[in-house]
Amino acid sequence: MRVRLSKWGHSLAVRIPRAFAEQLGVTDGSAIEIMATGERIVLKKSKYTLQGLLDGVTLENLHGETDTGVPVGREEW
Repeated sequence: MRVRLSKWGHSLAVRIPRAFAEQLGVTDGSAIEIMATGERIVLKKSKYTLQGLLDGVTLENLHGETDTGVPVGREEW
């Protein structure tokens, strides 16, 4: 499929057709990776890692404990 680039601030932007977005499961605000390989620009849906998510935890966004009630079954707390 051929699309045109558009100016967006000091950068260029490409629109991702709805069918492609739905196929990949991405929406407005989704994180993607972009890389240049030779004459190609490759967009790839980002995959989160546990370490990457934990690296984003700070004192400002850390939540306190949540009371989930009494143990049910064989949970140990």
